[in-house]
Amino acid sequence: MPEYRHEEEIVGKALDKKLVKRMFTYLKPYKWRVIFGIALLLAWNAMYVVIPYLAKIAVDNYIQNYDFYGLTWISLAILGMVLVRSIVTYVESLILLDTGQFVLRDMRNDIFKKLQGLPMSFYDKNPVGRLMTRVTSDVDAINGFLVDGIPQLLAGGFISIGTIVMLFLIDYRLAFIAIAIVPFITATTWIFAHFAQKFYREIRVKMAKVNAFLQESISGVMAIQIANRQEVNRGMFKNTSGELLASQTKVVMNFSIFFQVTDLFTTVAVGLVVWYGSLMILSKSIMVGTVMVFVHYVRELYQSVHELSNKFNILQSAMASSERIFKLLDEPVTITEKENANVFPGKAKGKVQFDNVFFSYNPGTLVLRGVNFTAEPGQKIAIVGPTGAGKSSIISLLSRLYDIQNGDIRIDNQSIYDLTLNSLRHQIAVVLQHPFIFSGPLIENITLLSGITREQAKQSARIVGAEDFILKLPDGYDTILTERGSTLSVGQRQLLSFARAIAHDPSILVLDEATSSIDTASEELIQAAMKKMMVGRTSIVIAHRLSTIKDADQVLVINKGKIIEHGKHDDLLARDGVYKRLYELQFKSQEK
Repeated sequence: MPEYRHEEEIVGKALDKKLVKRMFTYLKPYKWRVIFGIALLLAWNAMYVVIPYLAKIAVDNYIQNYDFYGLTWISLAILGMVLVRSIVTYVESLILLDTGQFVLRDMRNDIFKKLQGLPMSFYDKNPVGRLMTRVTSDVDAINGFLVDGIPQLLAGGFISIGTIVMLFLIDYRLAFIAIAIVPFITATTWIFAHFAQKFYREIRVKMAKVNAFLQESISGVMAIQIANRQEVNRGMFKNTSGELLASQTKVVMNFSIFFQVTDLFTTVAVGLVVWYGSLMILSKSIMVGTVMVFVHYVRELYQSVHELSNKFNILQSAMASSERIFKLLDEPVTITEKENANVFPGKAKGKVQFDNVFFSYNPGTLVLRGVNFTAEPGQKIAIVGPTGAGKSSIISLLSRLYDIQNGDIRIDNQSIYDLTLNSLRHQIAVVLQHPFIFSGPLIENITLLSGITREQAKQSARIVGAEDFILKLPDGYDTILTERGSTLSVGQRQLLSFARAIAHDPSILVLDEATSSIDTASEELIQAAMKKMMVGRTSIVIAHRLSTIKDADQVLVINKGKIIEHGKHDDLLARDGVYKRLYELQFKSQEK
């Protein structure tokens, strides 16, 4: 985990042009909608800048001259512009917000597709909670920047420039007074941005840690309650959540200080305009309406600076999120097919060969060391050995969940590395010690693969003896299962996984200690189901109980990544070797 945590906390540039360019690619399919939305936004801002000037004309030209007729027409013009601005605002917001939802969908789809294709080695290093953060809050941050931050940055810049232009067009003397504070605002904004960049990256890191701990605690809630560890976990979560709060408090403090300082500068600027403008009014070199509109424009100018700073905050959040999202999207998919990979011709006979296979999860630490064995079509191969010997690694390699460092693995004399992943995995069905049950209709937990009919799924359930308990459920095959099948017993979940395994009629069946979690009362039923499943198929069984070993065509004894003994059950017992000692320690008591 430390390596991943280090990657999580990498800090990049405040504004990385490459990241921004990649974010923009998600707007490309909707570019005309975005252009139209921004055009409406700029039109709204143009009216926003012009309306105060019309108010100046109303005061200086019509109110002071008691011109009711002229005042009526300019008031109607202002009213009309306000109404048009409201309509433009509604349409612009609708277009950009709607576009944002499409961007959210596209980005989440890309992340999900990537996650589905990444190898198991990636998930060995990355907590699920942190990956969930990528799909949720990180995507939201980028979406906020693309459909809110960018348009508002453009709008804020347009208002600032437009306001300054209007100030100089109305009176250059007051304009210089009005913008005298700009250098101080600029320096304050630069300091604020520097700290905002740091604090927002801290928040993303702490948020990911909170999500990771939360996901792990929810998934392991049973173990936590059994161990009476609730108070310990509450304390740990409180500390992790407190770290997030500390980072969020820094952001709040940074903003509070920034806004107070800019408010002070704005007040000073307005005061200078009012003071100097009043002197000009007394000398009759300027009119009252001009000073009024200057006060309004000065407030708008510095308010737009506030808004620009706030959007810079959104930019920082998006940069922090995009670093992580694009790092995930750039994660190499190491389990790949050759350019001209072969599609397995029909159904395999089921011959499996491991030829001098070397494998390690981490460089420099070999898990398998020159493994050699052959399973002939229809044979049952049992693999036994102590924990950590490499048993489960063998079956993971057969389905290419991981790739070997040296050697070859063949099915029917074809290297699995010359086959497409789909045609390879279609030949193999794997039943794990703890099968994963998806929430939803029970029937869909059997028909995971497309093309399997409802009747085929039912037939599979009958073969393994699962239909007996299925028909007793409230809605039979259409019963809605909860997450991980928590309403089913361990034996029922295992029978359901058996039905799933044979539903697509595999040539090779792999059982990874499929009976180790089954109680004695259920074992007979499970064993009967296993025998039915194995008929006509090559079976590789990671053995836990004696009943899965005695009738095996070949037993492989593995220790420290090497096959140290192989043969039939009785032959291995007669050798007085490692297998016999394992048998005496682990299995003899079960025969009594």
